[in-house]
Amino acid sequence: MFGFVKYLFKLQFLFILAAVLAGLYRTEIKQFASRHAANYVDNADANGETVSLQFKAANEATLLTPAELSKYNGEDGQPIYLALLGSVFDVTRGIKHYGTGCSYSFFVGRDASVAFISGEFEEYDPQTADDVLSLKPNDLLGLANWRDFYEKEYIYKGKLIGRFYDEQGEPTTYYQKYLALLEQAQIAKAEVDELRSKYPGCNIEWSEAKGTRVWCTNTSGDGKERAWTGYPRKLYSRGNTNFNCACVPESELDQIDTDGGKAAHGDAMFKTYDNCSSRAKECFYRV
Repeated sequence: MFGFVKYLFKLQFLFILAAVLAGLYRTEIKQFASRHAANYVDNADANGETVSLQFKAANEATLLTPAELSKYNGEDGQPIYLALLGSVFDVTRGIKHYGTGCSYSFFVGRDASVAFISGEFEEYDPQTADDVLSLKPNDLLGLANWRDFYEKEYIYKGKLIGRFYDEQGEPTTYYQKYLALLEQAQIAKAEVDELRSKYPGCNIEWSEAKGTRVWCTNTSGDGKERAWTGYPRKLYSRGNTNFNCACVPESELDQIDTDGGKAAHGDAMFKTYDNCSSRAKECFYRV
């Protein structure tokens, strides 16, 4: 009995020694293994043997077909995946939002990018659900913000084969078009942001009797006091039918109103309010 116990202690000691040596000589062991693996492949090749080696990096993106993605719906112990602009994310830890019957379960197991903007969760049409090229520039920016959110808050799993990525995981022509439109939207937004800093926003209020009223003060917009008050104008960015109200100083009104609001402002432009004179201090409109 005592001899058996001694044997166990000896065996335990050998394991500990092996672990210590592995830690001290980890680099040498890896080099040894790599060198002998290379020699094996070379010898096999010289002898006419075929050696099939398939290595997959831990961070290599998984490619999923729509049918495969649909299985990750949280049922029968499956994790919960969704796709946005062709990128697949594991949202299992958000089960209270994405679980069956929950607020965002509509997005589970599919790419329903358009619904992030439209808010329509009733019907899913695979032919149009991720067709984003017809969206407005601000909507494309919104989608990009959503993807940034998922990349930050959830686990990126890979790519969905389809509209945005091909069977090799390479970006499609469609995806390249989306990126080009997104870049244009970002440039237009930057121009508007620059103009907003130069031309502060208006004060805005609504009443049932008069509709929306816009007017300028020397603190409207960012709340910082300035030497001038300004006059309200509609400020548009490229491709958008929506506008912001901006206060324009009197010294620039003639130039802006004469050339249609496009003078030296790239794709952003100013317009006067309908039924409101160019020197009016306040304007009213109805949506």
